[in-house]
Amino acid sequence: MQRLSLRRQEVARELDINHALLAPVHRLFPELLSEVFIHALQDPFNVQKTDFAVRVLCGVCTTWRAAARATPLLWTSIDLSYITSLEDPLLRLQLQLSGQLPLTVTAKVQDQAMQLLLVAFFDGMSDEDASRVVEITVEDDGVVLSQLRSRHLATLRVADVNIWDTCTQGELGFLTSAPTVHKLTIGVQYECEDDDAALAFPVPVIPDLPCLTHLILAIENEFPVSAFLPAISQLAPVLRVLKMSSFEVSAWEETKPTVTCEMHVLHTLELQHYTHRFLTFITAPVLHAVTLIGDDAQLGKEDPTESLLDLLTRSPCPPLRSFALHDPMQGSASGLLRCIELMEGLQRLSIEDNEQGVTSSPRLVAVLQRLVCDENTPPMLPELRSLSVQCRGDKSPCVRSDVAAPLSQVRLSRKDPRVCAGRAVAALE
Repeated sequence: MQRLSLRRQEVARELDINHALLAPVHRLFPELLSEVFIHALQDPFNVQKTDFAVRVLCGVCTTWRAAARATPLLWTSIDLSYITSLEDPLLRLQLQLSGQLPLTVTAKVQDQAMQLLLVAFFDGMSDEDASRVVEITVEDDGVVLSQLRSRHLATLRVADVNIWDTCTQGELGFLTSAPTVHKLTIGVQYECEDDDAALAFPVPVIPDLPCLTHLILAIENEFPVSAFLPAISQLAPVLRVLKMSSFEVSAWEETKPTVTCEMHVLHTLELQHYTHRFLTFITAPVLHAVTLIGDDAQLGKEDPTESLLDLLTRSPCPPLRSFALHDPMQGSASGLLRCIELMEGLQRLSIEDNEQGVTSSPRLVAVLQRLVCDENTPPMLPELRSLSVQCRGDKSPCVRSDVAAPLSQVRLSRKDPRVCAGRAVAALE
């Protein structure tokens, strides 16, 4: 009993000491709290940045509220879904607390009130605030987007525009005075009647953006790739990175242009589903990286490597260094091998057979067998340094049984630098 009584007294003293101390949140310096808040805001899963700053940081205690208000970076993300009008106190607070830091603006319209607010925001934004905007994300009907006032967005670098319902071709007009935009994402979700398509597919007009080097095009209305070729062609002198995605099947036939589009500075291409047809419309003399994502829902209907072979066999052949293929592998093994042979300087190769419910990959096996090095045989891809092989649907990290053996042979034969038939072969990483 005496021992328990002494222990009780010790615990009581410890509790008294702890009660006298400030809570941990009050013991942190405001500067340190700000650093913690900024770190939490950079979490890639924390997309509701305004909600995070207002509810989480300012709703805990007065200490956190004061630290949050004194951290300008927390207030630079303006989401119009939290704003009711241009007189909304939150909007004024964000513009004030953000100091002179760059701003990002997000407007994903949900109703008519939001549409009116979006138009009013572009009309009422001060020139000073407009010059601070570095990133814009807007989603709305094409009619509403075409009503947005063109402001002098002197520092805008990234724009993401998603067009719904209708296309007036003026949806990107608000970027007319945005000379520093280097990355543009366009999502098209509006529909088109057959009669309208017979005349011309309604495609948004891209204004003159002299610094635009990255274009992401999401075709979600089944338009043919050729419908966007004129818009992409005007960007050919500056465009270095192009990514295109689409639904599985196009609703219209492609119209092959009479003149090939020359993409003189295009460095990186990523094409999904039927957008691989774009390769047949262009030349790209400095193209270094290509990623083709095939259609695992329409097996055997399209082989993206056929379009790649078309590009590679036309002069000049691009100096590809990286190639990734994610495809059901239903096409010709000889066609794929011919593509790889033409990419002689390739250094990185990634192949994924994404057909599910199968136990073998004969096309992939044919490629791996050809990659095995032998002293008396001229090597394929002698500069290859990185090789990735995957099969979707596998329940274990191991590849399919028919792939495992040739893959092991490739890695073993390229474990160290060597010479085969007089050609130097690099070692795999």
